[in-house]
Amino acid sequence: MDNLNRENEESKIIQKSGRKITEKIIQASLVLGLLLGLALIILGVKNLNLKDKANKPASLVSSAAADRGSAKDIYSLFLCPCCGQPLDKNAPCCLMAQERIAFIDSLIQAGKPDNEIILEYAKKYGLNSFVDKNKQTELRAELIKSAPADRPIISISPSSKDLGDVSQKKGKIYTTFNLKNEGKKDLIINKLDTSCGCTSASIVYQGKEGPVFAMAGHGIVSPTDWQIVIPTGETAQLKVYYDPNVHRDLRGSVTREINIFSNDAIDFEKSVTIELNQTD
Repeated sequence: MDNLNRENEESKIIQKSGRKITEKIIQASLVLGLLLGLALIILGVKNLNLKDKANKPASLVSSAAADRGSAKDIYSLFLCPCCGQPLDKNAPCCLMAQERIAFIDSLIQAGKPDNEIILEYAKKYGLNSFVDKNKQTELRAELIKSAPADRPIISISPSSKDLGDVSQKKGKIYTTFNLKNEGKKDLIINKLDTSCGCTSASIVYQGKEGPVFAMAGHGIVSPTDWQIVIPTGETAQLKVYYDPNVHRDLRGSVTREINIFSNDAIDFEKSVTIELNQTD
């Protein structure tokens, strides 16, 4: 009888131990399964990231150093309006060059691809800012292809004016150009610029003259939060001032450019020129 009881107790102990071993095996299997599942999820995410990167433009997935190398090429595409030399990040020649370099830097830091940086730069500073005029022609051709048919269209006439002899002693003079919105949406002009501090300009609409703009950093502080809306078919005037006393000793032929920036998808920078002969 004692032997039977002992065998029963041993059997119970063996069964209990077996259950514990089974439970531990099940627990280990669950943990292993969870770890395996987690590893598969991580691997899947990595694969998705790799696929995503493969589908993005190279400029968006390149390293910071590579982006900076690309930007170096972008800088040299554009002229400094002050000295007429290509932008040089390592040796900016003036505050205007520093501003333009900083603008390119901000677009790079925002992750913009090269083609978008070039387009945004041209929209901000004008197509005439290209060193290579062929690039200007190429970009304009692309803009024409993609421009909507119902865009606002800026029209300015004439494209150039000869002011004849301008006496330094008689001081500042002005002339006007006719401006019209020939498009199908409101024309919004938000900036004017000139090629020299001696030349400034404003927009006159419905008999009211707006603020005066001039070449940045040359005496006149141009506004940064101004705009004028010209509806379809409406007209305005571009009023251009020339002050011969800015260059008192200058004598002879003078050519100056005035740039008008708007929301025209093609001619977002429209230019006119004045010519004159500065005399005593």
